[in-house]
Amino acid sequence: MKELDFLPGWYKEDKCRQVHVRRQYVALVAVFLGMMIFNLTEIHRAGEAAAKAAGLEGQRAGAEAVVHEFDLLTKELDELKTRAKLVEQMDSRVDIGVLVAEMSHVIGDSVVLRKLEILAEPFGRPEEKEQAKGSAVRLAGRAAGFQKGPPLGRVKLRIVLTGVAAHPADVPDLVCKLEASPYFQRVQPSFYGSARAQEPAATAKAQAVSGLTEFEIVCYLANYKDMDE
Repeated sequence: MKELDFLPGWYKEDKCRQVHVRRQYVALVAVFLGMMIFNLTEIHRAGEAAAKAAGLEGQRAGAEAVVHEFDLLTKELDELKTRAKLVEQMDSRVDIGVLVAEMSHVIGDSVVLRKLEILAEPFGRPEEKEQAKGSAVRLAGRAAGFQKGPPLGRVKLRIVLTGVAAHPADVPDLVCKLEASPYFQRVQPSFYGSARAQEPAATAKAQAVSGLTEFEIVCYLANYKDMDE
């Protein structure tokens, strides 16, 4: 039997059109949902990247603070090294108090010192020693002839004792005592003889006593050994 189609053509076309439109709507919804998911994913990734960037910025600021503090500490350390080096250069490593105490022990009651000079001289060759005499520093006080730029650090100390003795024999005795002391070396008298009447009135009575002997003794502190000897 032959089937008869009673549906008009416009109805079939309308149905096809509805199916086609429905498919387009489904495709558009799928595309929209895909775009929404993609945007949400990208927004999440952007948030994570921003959080990581903020963390890295904090780490960078912390690193800069550490570097700045390290530079300050390095600068302070360099200054301390410079000061320590300067102090080491200025330190003669000699206890003047102990030296004076030893002199007080060696010098007897029959000897009166008028002047005590402790002169710092640098180590060097003989010609350098002669040049260094003009730059010696008077540790006993700023006496005449004191100059700027004295030798500092490891130096040898030349001691000059000037005074009067009650008897002429007291001067050789003092020289022997200084030579026997472990604190002194190269002891030699520069001069000694009868005391001259050129002291203040406070010592005029002492000079009136017969036998007074004026002397000057030069020696060195025994804190070094001369390799030329």
